[in-house]
Amino acid sequence: MEDRQKLEQMVNEINQLQQQGETITQQIEQLNVSLNDVRTAQEAVKGIKGAVGKETLIPIGAGCFITTELKSEDIIVGVGSDVAIKRSREETEETLKKDQEEVENLIKTLTEQLQKINDYITQKRPEVERLMKEQGIQ
Repeated sequence: MEDRQKLEQMVNEINQLQQQGETITQQIEQLNVSLNDVRTAQEAVKGIKGAVGKETLIPIGAGCFITTELKSEDIIVGVGSDVAIKRSREETEETLKKDQEEVENLIKTLTEQLQKINDYITQKRPEVERLMKEQGIQ
């Protein structure tokens, strides 16, 4: 009976780890969307350098642009809780670079966690299969 309990514990542990892995995968996907947003913003911010007084295209998302004449290189940046502040192009570039690094580090950390989970499951699977076979479970 001890093997049966061990098998149940291992199956439960693997199921929990698989669920945790799925959650981490979803988080990584969301972070990749955020990373793409940051990169799009970085390109837009770089694109306005030296464009004051000139007609330029501003991306608004989904491959759409508006034509406008820039009066300043200042950018209104959301800082959370529906609050936005005016920042220079340079400050915004620095902020976006930091944001990009933070998101990339989070993706890296979560990817490493996911790999550890997958490695552990791969390591335990043969023992689970052996116990299942011994218990006559297919």
